[in-house]
Amino acid sequence: MKIVIIRHGQTMANIINDNGTALYTGALNNRMTDLTELGRKQASSLANNEIVKEIEKVYCSNLNRAIQTAKLAKPGYSLNVCEELKERCLGIFEGKEKKDLLTSKEYRKYIVDEDFNKFRTDFVQKAPEGENYTDVSKRCRKFLDSLDFQEDITIGIFSHFHAIRCLFFNMFHIEPKEKIFHLKIEHCMPYVIKGNSIQDLKLVSHNLKDMIEN
Repeated sequence: MKIVIIRHGQTMANIINDNGTALYTGALNNRMTDLTELGRKQASSLANNEIVKEIEKVYCSNLNRAIQTAKLAKPGYSLNVCEELKERCLGIFEGKEKKDLLTSKEYRKYIVDEDFNKFRTDFVQKAPEGENYTDVSKRCRKFLDSLDFQEDITIGIFSHFHAIRCLFFNMFHIEPKEKIFHLKIEHCMPYVIKGNSIQDLKLVSHNLKDMIEN
């Protein structure tokens, strides 16, 4: 099996965060997390990518930004929508900004207290009603276990920043596990993996290869 993993295109929430405002998006699914004009162009450009052209079966998260990306990248293809591939949930913090937490007596500790402030990227800590990396890794593993790796097929997986990190964690048995917090997953960049079982998967695209294998 060949697997092509792709993060969705740019969203308005991405722009807000890139401009220095700490907006907690998580699995938020509204107009703010739909693709921007640039995000649609990024996704549409994938339709002419030789690797993406090879994709015969399309899987995607159930969040709009992943669905929009998959439809633009593989127009006319049926989508296998999987909740297991959705982004890491930030619970009641989704849609809030860092300043909202700082001014909250109840939630200020999630910014200033080291016992709580790793809730965005940690295998233990999590936002109230949210998920940590252990939770996301478990559901990503459930998705991977549903695949028949011996099938002679190229599949596409359209997902999200933190979820893709957790897919890689399951695929490549990364140690120490905290290394995945340094993986930079680019918008609409195809990451290509090959293997006949989850035990022998190899990242064959150059992107991230050194970081995963070292």
